[in-house]
Amino acid sequence: MLSTSQSRMLSTKRYLVTRVLSAALLTCAFGAGCTGPASKTAATENAQLVSALQDQLAAYLRTRGAKEHLSSLSLAVSYGEGRPTIAVTSGTTTFGGSTKVTPASLYQIGSNTKAFTAVAVLRLEARGKLSIDAPIGKYLPQYPAYAKLTLRQVLNMTSGLESYDNLPSWETSYASNPMAYVTADALIRKIYPQVKFAPPGSQYHYSNTGYLIAQEVVAKLSDSRSFAAEIARIVRSVGLKHTFYTSHLYPPGVARNVVAGYYEQADPGLKPLRGRDVSGYSLSWAQGAGSIVSTPADLVAWARALYAGTTLLPAKQKSELMSLISMKTAKPLAEPTATDPSGFGLGVVKRYDPKVGTFWFYQGETLGFRASHLYFPDSGLVVAVFANSRPVEAESHMPQLFAQLYPTIERYAPKN
Repeated sequence: MLSTSQSRMLSTKRYLVTRVLSAALLTCAFGAGCTGPASKTAATENAQLVSALQDQLAAYLRTRGAKEHLSSLSLAVSYGEGRPTIAVTSGTTTFGGSTKVTPASLYQIGSNTKAFTAVAVLRLEARGKLSIDAPIGKYLPQYPAYAKLTLRQVLNMTSGLESYDNLPSWETSYASNPMAYVTADALIRKIYPQVKFAPPGSQYHYSNTGYLIAQEVVAKLSDSRSFAAEIARIVRSVGLKHTFYTSHLYPPGVARNVVAGYYEQADPGLKPLRGRDVSGYSLSWAQGAGSIVSTPADLVAWARALYAGTTLLPAKQKSELMSLISMKTAKPLAEPTATDPSGFGLGVVKRYDPKVGTFWFYQGETLGFRASHLYFPDSGLVVAVFANSRPVEAESHMPQLFAQLYPTIERYAPKN
């Protein structure tokens, strides 16, 4: 997120690949909920885990809340192996929020939305509606300058396209009317017809524009002719109860459960929004690139279905989802290593870390929220953590918190 786009909704490449592990295992406190049955032993271990996490997170909120303009944290932990998902929350009214935060409270999950968009595309491929390696011009002739790009390239960030929300003009426009609705086509055309991009496939470059292009393809080729309807169908197929997509504003029944979210970045054009609760503003700027709201428990369930499940996608499409390119070289990457530690799939990231091994994750950000998930394939551990502010990176001290939380979570992991 050295760019405006990545500093708002997604992490910078550096943040994404070296700090997201820290920022992701981080949050919960003061109230807890568990889903699913548990044995007496598991219930005791869950209670001890919650208590330990509460102590650590209470300290974080006490020392970092004001500096990060942070008043709400929410965490879910799932070990699998028959253990229930643990959901723990913490919230205050320090920065204007008035509703008690619970495990059912909703947060914007930012670019975690991208995996939903990728799945929507891959489901259409599985039905023979498209090929991710066919030229986009076959599906969207209204963008002839991009006709030779492929869906694979826009989904794995090798299209070379600029991200529309990197533009100062976008910042100024949004800040002047944050309740406005802007279509996906209008956002794409903020950079179209950009043609002086790097040769497609030659480098990794994070871009939200590609995901709006993918969104437009889904809307055109799906039976419903609606991207929102396709996302809702995916949500239902996984059994998620607290996950919602919008292309603009959430309906009142959803909006009232979204916690306050505070913008603290320093983008010049967005300066009028600094310090404000931006949770009620339009998400039309994000759409298929990042406008879902959810709970940590739902995101944990989504991650498990995405990486470990067998029903969300057929084998061929799941393999495509998880096929990596190096975020250093843009070349195919079989597995992350110590020398090439991060690979980007189709809306998912895989990372190698010498201390914890290899794991899948994503860090999503919007103007007022941070949301991360991690899945550790060797152990089956899944963690999701949400925070209701987006401070400047220098003020985000969640990596330090992770150093305390991860050993605690590991201590209560099922023993083989």
